Amino acid sequence: MASAEHLLHEAQYAFQSVSFGESRANTRNRSRAKSLCKKIIRKYPTSMEADEAHAILRRLGEEAYSSKMKLQHMHVPQSEHHRAPVLASAPEERLAENTEVEPFNWGGLISLLFMLPKYAIGIIGVAGLLLFGIFGPFLFLPLIALVFLTGPFRQMLKPQQRREMNALVARANAFIEEKRQSGGFH
Repeated sequence: MASAEHLLHEAQYAFQSVSFGESRANTRNRSRAKSLCKKIIRKYPTSMEADEAHAILRRLGEEAYSSKMKLQHMHVPQSEHHRAPVLASAPEERLAENTEVEPFNWGGLISLLFMLPKYAIGIIGVAGLLLFGIFGPFLFLPLIALVFLTGPFRQMLKPQQRREMNALVARANAFIEEKRQSGGFH
C-alpha cells in the first residue's frame, strides 16, 4: 500500500506532465492525477497531502469537497472537558461587560438641526464648505469617529471606556431631548 506522500508525488508528476492542447497523453495524465488526488483525499482526509491534492484538483478545474473537520472538530481530553470554566475577571468587570449600550438619538439630533432657522443652516453650510476647502476630507474624520463610537463598534471598547461613552451618549441624548422639548435653540 502506497503512502500519502508517494501518492502525492505520483499525482504531482502526472499533473506536471499535462501540456497544452488535447492529446491522449494529456487526457491520460489528467485522469491519473485526478484519480490519485481523489484517492489521497479519501484515504488521508486530514493530512497535508490531502490539502495539496485539493490544490491540484482545483488547478485541474475539478470542484473538490474540502472537509472542514479540522476547523470544526477537535478532540479534547476528558479531564479538560469536565473541568469548570475559569472566570479570570472580577465580578464587577463581568457585570460591566454585560451592560446594555445606550443608543444615540440620531433622529432627535436631525430633527433638532432642522428646527434651526434657515439662515443658521445657511451659515453652517457655508462654514462647512469653507472648512472642507481648507482641510479637505480630513474634516470628516471626527464625524466618522463619532458615528463609529456611538454605533455598534462601542462593543469593542474596554469596559471603562464603554461606561464613559455610555455616560457621554446619555448626556447628549438628554441635551437633545431638552432642546426638542423647549422648541430648539433660541
